[in-house]
Amino acid sequence: MYRKRCPSLTGLFILIFAVLSGCASMDAVKKAAGIKDPTVSIAGMNISTLSAEGLTLQFVLDVDNPNPIPLNLAGFDYALMFDGKQLMAGEQRDKVNIKARGSSQVKVPVSLKFSDLSRLVSGAMNKESLGYELKTAALIDLPVIGIKKFPAAKKGTFPVPKVPDISLTGIDVKKLGLAGAKVVIGANINNPNSFGIDINKLIYNLSINGKQWAKSDVDKTISLRGKGSSNLSIPLELNFLEMGGSLYQMLMQGKGMNYNLTGDMKFDAGHPLLKDVDAPFSKSGMVGAK
Repeated sequence: MYRKRCPSLTGLFILIFAVLSGCASMDAVKKAAGIKDPTVSIAGMNISTLSAEGLTLQFVLDVDNPNPIPLNLAGFDYALMFDGKQLMAGEQRDKVNIKARGSSQVKVPVSLKFSDLSRLVSGAMNKESLGYELKTAALIDLPVIGIKKFPAAKKGTFPVPKVPDISLTGIDVKKLGLAGAKVVIGANINNPNSFGIDINKLIYNLSINGKQWAKSDVDKTISLRGKGSSNLSIPLELNFLEMGGSLYQMLMQGKGMNYNLTGDMKFDAGHPLLKDVDAPFSKSGMVGAK
């Protein structure tokens, strides 16, 4: 019985032979095989974490695949520039499947140290913003063709953010007894940035003289204007049996005590790169009772 040969399979063998023998260009092969180029773009970028030492910049690579079969993203290269000078370049070779007739996104975290930025751009940390350009090239494995690079780029204004500063201002003793005391810890939150911020989440751990006094969170939004500050009150009940009898004397005499305030905050700002920024903090110093 005569069996009809599959045209698509025959065509595929002819294409492969043509490519291997150098008789067909890549464009001709793609056209004959019905392969369309995917579209690559940088869908978004934001600062995800911020500390005194640097930040983590996360950009989202969007790959749109118009073909009826899935493709493989074999990795990508990237380069980040500030004020026309390249700060860093790198590559990632993790494979990602790009679904057929659809788009897929890949999130890429990039760590940036402020010390490196200062060496690259003089006075960078004293500036409110810098011009940036992010260049990427996605490596996509196309059928028959193999791996091909597809570039994408994004330009814009990059804010130079600083972590809000939190410090204790004093201990106000409301009630003092032999067994314990009711106090209110005064704290000040200062925004060193020229732009306003909204702190939506604040978790803290307070230790004084090596003993933990409080571990809690603030459940209200704290809005700070540019270069502005806000006061925060933390009411506490202290147990001298748990914290030691010497605490009673310190509160009575108003002596200075060592404190360590650590925690984490999340804030938003008006700039599109500063949305839901995670900023851990740590502050130590002396505080006295009033």
